[in-house]
Amino acid sequence: MKYDSEYYLLTEKGESGKYMLGKIQGSDEGLSRLLSQRSIKRLVRGPGKVRVNQGKKSLFSPCDYHDTGDDLVSEKFKQVIETFKPQHVDFYQADIINGEQVWNDHYFMHVWNHYRVMHHGRSKIDGTYVDDDFILESFSLDEELLDKIPLQERLIFRLSESPQLLFHETVVAALKAANLSGLGFKKVKDWGISSGFDDDFFADL
Repeated sequence: MKYDSEYYLLTEKGESGKYMLGKIQGSDEGLSRLLSQRSIKRLVRGPGKVRVNQGKKSLFSPCDYHDTGDDLVSEKFKQVIETFKPQHVDFYQADIINGEQVWNDHYFMHVWNHYRVMHHGRSKIDGTYVDDDFILESFSLDEELLDKIPLQERLIFRLSESPQLLFHETVVAALKAANLSGLGFKKVKDWGISSGFDDDFFADL
């Protein structure tokens, strides 16, 4: 179970959670493929466009991370990630629009490293593993499967069984040191289906 303590899930925290952002008309259609398990570079020809849909709009200021259904990150977040030279992680520029204000220094993050590495014996699901037809209640990572993948190839990845985005502890430490806003992390071993209701910003690091 060693990897359950080494890997973290990215969560939206603090100021970011006070607002709801979503893609709007004019956002590049290729960005609808952000969960693809392959590169979408040839599909994306223009920027994404995101609008503040809910929250006190007059007080809005972008955070370094917003969960828009996809992962919207700042230039600062992007720069931290790029220092690791992770494989199969791409960024696509996006405008955040709030009335007459436009911020163009954010990006959609496309992680197309997908690995089927859940430990079925220790994970808890509601449903069946057949065709991944389940709700994930808690999970554990399979050491034997992850040990076969070089660390550089799994610094950031998604679970093939469920669209959970996982970060290695070394990446998390660098993001924390950068003093970014709007994001938190939860260790795999501590994550459960109700974790989205927690608000302990970086509490378990």
